[in-house]
Amino acid sequence: MDDLRENKPHAVPDDPPDNGQWRRQSFWVLALREARQHDRWVRIQRLYTASTAAQISSDIRSAHMRDLKTLRVRGILPGEQWESRWGTDDKCPPGNFAIWVRYRGNGDTPSS
Repeated sequence: MDDLRENKPHAVPDDPPDNGQWRRQSFWVLALREARQHDRWVRIQRLYTASTAAQISSDIRSAHMRDLKTLRVRGILPGEQWESRWGTDDKCPPGNFAIWVRYRGNGDTPSS
């Protein structure tokens, strides 16, 4: 008999396998992974409003003092310290703001 006609649920709670292959990598996960590879300031290749840029920049700077689950920015690892600034430059259209970040290390081993 067709399952759709039977009195069975069509969806049941069940977690997917945790093999890591199905997880989507967010923009910030990828951007911060790339930024860790540089020993200098890097410009994030996305533009924001002033209030959003200020909030994201603040979140990144203070991430080492906060519970990572509460951050709006994904990709920061436990204990990591970051510097972050926001503002405009000649590449920003009017009303848009950029964010620059610099990886400082993992608390125990700060970078230069």
